[in-house]
Amino acid sequence: MRKQLWILLLVGILAIGFAGCAQEEKPKATPTPAETPTPTPTPVPATVIETDTAFVVVGEKGKVESVEVPTTKKVIRVSYVVDEENTKSIEELMDAGLGFGAINPAFWRNTDFDALVKAARFETNPELRTELFKAMYVIANKESPLLTFGQNRMMRTYWDWVEGRYYHPTFTERYDLIWENPNAPSVEIGIKDYKNDANTLVIGTIGWPESFDPATTYETFGWEIWHQIGDTLVTYWKEETEKISPDLAVAWAHNKDGTEWYFVIRGDVVAYDPWNDKTYPIDATDVAFSFWRVQRIGHSVSWMLDFTDLSKSMAMTEDEFKDVLAKGGIYAEYGEKSGEVKSMDDLLAMFDYSGTTAGVYKLVLPEPYAPILGILTDPFLSVLPMEYLLGDKYEEALAASNNGKDSSAWEAYVSEGEEDATHQLMHQKPVCTGPYCVVDYEENSYIVAKMNPYYWGKSLWDEMYADGSKAKHETVVWVINNDAVSRINLFKTGTVDFVVAPPEQIESVKGLEFQGFNSVVKTDLLQPVITYGVFNTYKEPFNNPKVRQALAYAVPYDQIIETVYSGNLERNYAAIPIGWPGYTEYGIEKYEFNMAKAKQLLEEAGIDPTKYSIEITYNSGNSAREKISALLQNTWSQLGFQCTVSSLEWPVYLSKGEHGQYDYYTIGWVPDYLDTDNWVGPLYYGATEFKEVNVQIE
Repeated sequence: MRKQLWILLLVGILAIGFAGCAQEEKPKATPTPAETPTPTPTPVPATVIETDTAFVVVGEKGKVESVEVPTTKKVIRVSYVVDEENTKSIEELMDAGLGFGAINPAFWRNTDFDALVKAARFETNPELRTELFKAMYVIANKESPLLTFGQNRMMRTYWDWVEGRYYHPTFTERYDLIWENPNAPSVEIGIKDYKNDANTLVIGTIGWPESFDPATTYETFGWEIWHQIGDTLVTYWKEETEKISPDLAVAWAHNKDGTEWYFVIRGDVVAYDPWNDKTYPIDATDVAFSFWRVQRIGHSVSWMLDFTDLSKSMAMTEDEFKDVLAKGGIYAEYGEKSGEVKSMDDLLAMFDYSGTTAGVYKLVLPEPYAPILGILTDPFLSVLPMEYLLGDKYEEALAASNNGKDSSAWEAYVSEGEEDATHQLMHQKPVCTGPYCVVDYEENSYIVAKMNPYYWGKSLWDEMYADGSKAKHETVVWVINNDAVSRINLFKTGTVDFVVAPPEQIESVKGLEFQGFNSVVKTDLLQPVITYGVFNTYKEPFNNPKVRQALAYAVPYDQIIETVYSGNLERNYAAIPIGWPGYTEYGIEKYEFNMAKAKQLLEEAGIDPTKYSIEITYNSGNSAREKISALLQNTWSQLGFQCTVSSLEWPVYLSKGEHGQYDYYTIGWVPDYLDTDNWVGPLYYGATEFKEVNVQIE
C-alpha cells in the first residue's frame, strides 16, 4: 500500500472538502487535581464496529484475530500492543496543560479508539482510511465525550465597498489580496488618528489573540494575524484546497516512501523588525530553528509536529542537496508534473522557478503521513529569523548546531514553556516575513498592521493595483469590542468594514445603506466547522458514558439552532463534518431533545444527579455561547443537577480547558489542515502510545 503514497501526495490531501484550532481566539493557570480520576481503561479482547460497508474489529494483538464476525461485508482487523511505559497518565497531561494538544480537550481515553487513530495516520489507502474514520465516528457518537451541537454555516457581514472576497476552509483571506472601491467612505475610528478609508481595512471583532508568537497560538484570531504577517514553506493560494503552492519554499521533493522531504528555500527573503526598523535574511537554518523551536516550547499546537522527527531534520546547502539528488530515488509532484528528479535544475524547472535560493531544509518523518504538506501551510510554522530571536547568542548557537544540522545544540538557548526568552520577545514584539507587520496594539482594544515594505512578494501589488481601479489595504486595524450592540453600531456607522455579528443580530445588519453603499450578509455556505461542548471525562459524573449520553439527550437542539444561530447551524452527531471521509449516519445515536430518555439513562448509570454540580462555562463576549449555557442550565437542572453558569476571558478560558479545570464548556473547531484526522485526532485522541498497530483486511 505504501506504493500509493506518491499519488496521494500529489493530491496533497486525502479529503477535499478544513491550519485548526479552537474557534475564536492561553496564560497558564495553576492546575487543580481532578475530583475523581478515570483509570486507564483495561482493553477488552476486541471491539466490533459495524459500518454501512464493513466490520471493523479492533483490540489487543493475539485476541482480535480470532473474533468471528459475519462475512457479508469487508472485515478490517486492527490489532495493537500498548506501550504502557511511555503512555502518560491523564493527570500528567492535565498538569502539563496539554488538553487540545497531546490529548483531546475532554481528557477522554479509549484505547481502541486511539489505535484506530494511529492506524489511519499510517495508512495510505483512502478507502481503508475512510472505513477506519467511520468506526471512529460511531465510537465517538456513542461514547459522547464531546457534545456535538452541529456544523456552522459561514456568517460574514461586511460593506460592499470591500471587493474580491474569497473563502478558504482553514484560513482567513489575505487582506492584501482583497481591495476596496476607491470611493469608499472615510470615517474616524476613534483610535489615535486612524481612519477607516479606502486604504484601510477595519475589522470589528471580539476577544484577544492568545499570543503574537506563532509557536504559542492555537486559535483563529492568532492564526488570522499570522496569515497576514507570517510566511510558511508552502501555502494554499486563495480558495485552493487541492493544490499546495510555493511560499518560502520554491520547490520540494521526497524519497520514495515519503519519510524524507526536501524544501528549497527562496532566496533574497528578509524578515522585518518594525520595532527597530531592521531586517534579517532568511535561509534554511531559520526554517530548521523555527520548526524546532515550536516543538521545544511545547505549546499544545506542537502536537502536529509529532508527525515529524526534528532530531533528524536539518538545514542543508544546495551542494549537499545536489549530492542527494545525484544518488537517485528522489521524487517530486507539482501541478501535472511528476517523476524522479536527479538535479537541482530539473527540480526548479518542474516548479517554474528561476530565482535565487537560500539553502534546503530536510524534514524527516518517522512514518509516511500523506497530509504533511497541509500541516506545513499552517501559520504556527511561520518562519522566524533566528538572529532576531537569539540576539547576541546567534552566532554562538549557529556554530554549536553546525549551521542547523544538530538542533539539539539549541536546547542551551531556548527553554521549554512560555517563560522562554524568545517567546517573551515574540509575544510582545513580533517580526514579519508576510505581507503585513504588526506595528501598534493595545491589549483588548486594538491591533494595527501595516504593509511590509520588505515583503518578497510585493511585486504582486504593483500588478493588482497599477490602474488605480482598486484601493489596496495599506493598513489593517482590528477593533476589539466584546459588546455585541456597540460592535454592531460600529458597523452601522461605517467605522468598521467587517464585523463579527452574533447570529441573533444577523437580521439587524441586513439591508443597511451608508453613503451609497450596502451591507452584505453571507450565510449560505456550510463550513467544516464544528460547534460542540466539552465534558471533563476525568471527573465524576462525566466519566460515565451513560451520564454523557443523558446530558446529550437533555439538549434543546432545535431551540439552539433557531433562536441562538438563526438557523445557521446544521445538526451533526460527532466531530467529522458532513460529506468528509468518515461521516456516517449508519449505526449512530441521533441525539434529540428527550428528557424522558435522559432520565432513563441516568437511572441506568446508577447516579443521583442531585449530588452533583455542573459549572457551565463560556467565553466572555460570545453571546451565542452565553445563550447556549443558559439553555443547558435550564434543562440539565431539570434532571436534578445543580447547575451554574460562568464566563471567562478567552486566554483564561483556553488555559483552564488545557489544564482540565472545568466541568463543561462550549467551543468550536476550525480545522488545521484538510484531512479527517484533523478532527478525530485533536478532538478525540487519548494520547495512548503503542509499540505496534497492525491493520489486516479480509
